[in-house]
Amino acid sequence: MDKYFSVKLLFESTATSSKNTGKIFEERIFLLNGKSKEAVCDVVNQHFQPDSYENADGGINTVELVKILDVFELVDDLSESLNLKEVYSRYILFDKPTTAEEAIELYSLDK
Repeated sequence: MDKYFSVKLLFESTATSSKNTGKIFEERIFLLNGKSKEAVCDVVNQHFQPDSYENADGGINTVELVKILDVFELVDDLSESLNLKEVYSRYILFDKPTTAEEAIELYSLDK
């Protein structure tokens, strides 16, 4: 029986044009179903092949998957409504008292 997984991925976009050259990193979270974490990773790696396209400046943008950051099995039953189903959770531990504002700033949680 297939299980549901949340997969957190990091993509890199490289733009080249006469006006601008640079890199952008993008973090994305996808829902997938599969028999195991390994099977889900195989699907991700097969699906997200490098893709290039012409940008508005006449240059070329190349987007590619650079890393699977996290894969975890969802414990919620998705046969019902997807409303308020958790897709990502991360514990952030501190050795000393820390405010919510400090945690947000340190880990860019508001971005």
